[in-house]
Amino acid sequence: MKSEIEKIRALFPVTKSLIYFNHAGTGPISIPAQQAIQECLSVYSRQAEFDLDKYFERVRSRRAIVARLIGADPEEITFTHNTSQGILIALTNLPLQPGDKILIMEEVFPAVRYIVDYNLPSFEKLYVSFCGKDSVEVVKNNLDRKVKAVVIDYAQYLSGEMIDLERLSRFLREREIFLVVDAIQAIGAVDFNVRKTEVDYLACGSAKWLFGPSGAGFLFVNKRNFGSLKRFHTGWLGAQWYDFEDCQKRPALYRDARMFELGTRNVMGISAFSENIKILLEYGLENIEVRISALKSLLRDHFGELKYRIITPENSPQSGIITIRPDNARSLYDLLLANKITVSLRSNCLRFSPHFYNTEQEVEKIFEILKRKTVSSV
Repeated sequence: MKSEIEKIRALFPVTKSLIYFNHAGTGPISIPAQQAIQECLSVYSRQAEFDLDKYFERVRSRRAIVARLIGADPEEITFTHNTSQGILIALTNLPLQPGDKILIMEEVFPAVRYIVDYNLPSFEKLYVSFCGKDSVEVVKNNLDRKVKAVVIDYAQYLSGEMIDLERLSRFLREREIFLVVDAIQAIGAVDFNVRKTEVDYLACGSAKWLFGPSGAGFLFVNKRNFGSLKRFHTGWLGAQWYDFEDCQKRPALYRDARMFELGTRNVMGISAFSENIKILLEYGLENIEVRISALKSLLRDHFGELKYRIITPENSPQSGIITIRPDNARSLYDLLLANKITVSLRSNCLRFSPHFYNTEQEVEKIFEILKRKTVSSV
């Protein structure tokens, strides 16, 4: 009889051809997600669009699945095309005044940097380093009366180091400072609940730990902020339509996160990544985090045997990432690629990001190849 992991692996065709340890790069799509896309394509090719009642039900049910993933209420979820769009919506709708200051984690992924640098001309921006430091102390050391928002990556994209969101969020709430989080390197790899952390805004794309496809994602907007939201990035599908028979009428915008779905939704992407989320929920996010941690521990032990420098801190909250900085990163990357092992080459480092369906046997195979290279280099 097949084990539970074997059954899950059968849902991911990538396991038949690759040892795939690159979920922090791009997640491989599942068979149920493929089927969801095909279902949409069949409807579009047969009749051009979904029957309206089925369309609204599809959006409603998928929103509920995403909400369940992070412990949110459905009306706190707005669908986006990617993490960047979620960050943009959050930052442009904060109730800030010109001259207010935004504190940004220096080590954020470029997705955040470009949004902050080019879309917020009225606000003062200050980049400060968070990695390897107490996040609350970092904010304290840079706090003045002008600081009204803090923007961070929940998990740093290269090292995998994570912020203690619960503690940081509590500190900021007490001072009425908004917390905006890019969570794409954590959601799907760790057990997470927004009711525990109470962040203000959390953006996540589906392309990584949620197994894709690219071009879909969501933004969580904490319901305590509904009353203070600006109405930028709103449009006609952010309103409470029940039919489209009379498009001259003007139904009211939703008074929650749904107002930000300004136009045609990526129904294929939403349908697909919600099927991936079902797989995660069925196995259990707590179980997923434990399994990924065990695979990372095995990798860490082997990297230690080979004397590789490990830049992922060992004794701090972590996502699914473990990264090494060998002297010959490019050649090792090419060697792994030649042996059908997929990882990321980033900043002269090799980033390994296993998911819960990966196996100990795959880790041992990676180690065998790296060990052989190390021995041949001596």
